[in-house]
Amino acid sequence: MAPGNVSPLVVWLGSAASDGVTGRVFEAEAGRITVMEGWRPGPTDDRGARRSPAEAGETVRRLLAEARAPERVYGAS
Repeated sequence: MAPGNVSPLVVWLGSAASDGVTGRVFEAEAGRITVMEGWRPGPTDDRGARRSPAEAGETVRRLLAEARAPERVYGAS
């Protein structure tokens, strides 16, 4: 996960060559790039108005407490 291993993907994603790539999550480590699959919406809070940073933080903390625990990605067995 050194910056030199991750930055080429970040640069490519920020370029016109990545046109059409959106809504995807990637994992980059050493010489490996992985497209993560299975992402789905979890707990949501829509108050219909903007929040202050503190309010956003409170909402995220509450939503994380309601969400399923993340699956391991590194060395998962």
